Amino acid sequence: MKTMFVTGATKNTGWAIARRFAAQGWNAVLSSRNATSAAEAAAKLKAEFPQVETLGVGMDPAKVEDIRAAFAEIKAKFGGLDAFVNCAADLGVGLSVLSTKPEEYDALMAANVRGPFFAVQEAVKLMKDGGSVTVISSCHALRSVPGRICYTMSKAALGGMVRSLAVELGPLGIRANAVLAGAIRTDRWDGLTPEQVQERRGRYPAGRESSPDDIAAAVAFLASDEARTVTGIEMPVDSGIGVCLLQYNKNWIQNDPYNVKYWEK
Repeated sequence: MKTMFVTGATKNTGWAIARRFAAQGWNAVLSSRNATSAAEAAAKLKAEFPQVETLGVGMDPAKVEDIRAAFAEIKAKFGGLDAFVNCAADLGVGLSVLSTKPEEYDALMAANVRGPFFAVQEAVKLMKDGGSVTVISSCHALRSVPGRICYTMSKAALGGMVRSLAVELGPLGIRANAVLAGAIRTDRWDGLTPEQVQERRGRYPAGRESSPDDIAAAVAFLASDEARTVTGIEMPVDSGIGVCLLQYNKNWIQNDPYNVKYWEK
């Protein structure tokens, strides 16, 4: 039985990815910054899919020592790994070029770039018979809006990482890809009115938002044998928002310098 590991897996997209793989018969490892939450999520998944084995690990994606400890637990329980999915991230809302403090920049880059790099390093060590690496990136990797400069930089870096991983790891039978996720309906939509939901949908060429299950389906495909020649790509799953992210307004920085109105409505 194959084994996969997804970070940031206790809710929303990470949870949907874990459920998708478990439904397909994969053992699943789920991480969260909170070890109790990770253990509870793993137990919940096991109850739903008793035919698979699960493991919850506490892991701060910005701390290399946490990352290495998590993979040591995986090795002890499962012996190896077939797929790694990096989903955990710092959203970095409101960080502009003029407002961002060094410690805020460092924290975001540690979670969104440094952490995934060293997590992949550990994952690859456990992929003895080849495998798949998928990082959940964002449509912001290719398009920019105010108040997200650090987040945009971090997601653009992941594109460079998967291209390099594809080249370096190909001889080992390991493929690496990114999913450019966007327009995802998560728990952050819970406070929206029906009118606000419809207004959001009106921004998306697909006419509807993406669900966590849509992202999970893409990740499952990239980890499957059907994608055996797919490596080094950034796959958009974003309801089309990435091709027309937002209309430029030269007065935006004066009217809404931290992009609060867009991100909170």
